Amino acid sequence: MKKTLIAGLAGLSLAFAAIPALADGKKSVDATPIAELVADPASKAVLDKEMPGMTQHPAYEQFKGMTLRQLQPMSGGALSDEKLAAIQTALNAAPQGSAPAGKTSSQ
Repeated sequence: MKKTLIAGLAGLSLAFAAIPALADGKKSVDATPIAELVADPASKAVLDKEMPGMTQHPAYEQFKGMTLRQLQPMSGGALSDEKLAAIQTALNAAPQGSAPAGKTSSQ
């Protein structure tokens, strides 16, 4: 019971932590679709580091429209609350609004 309560509180704190990030236009494990994370080079680098091979997963086309939080129950434990917190921390630290590789603002 105590473990469940602690896990629930941790999840709730992650949800509240995402609110300021969304207001600032930052990417979020709770609200940003995986495809959008992958489209941004800085966010993709975070995913490649924290979840190597995610974009090569055979079911990627089926889950790329989901958020990482939505994918969590189907991840077989790979996307634990701790892993999502680490990804969110890295996303918060990543530069935002990166242009896709090979493109510049003048193109």
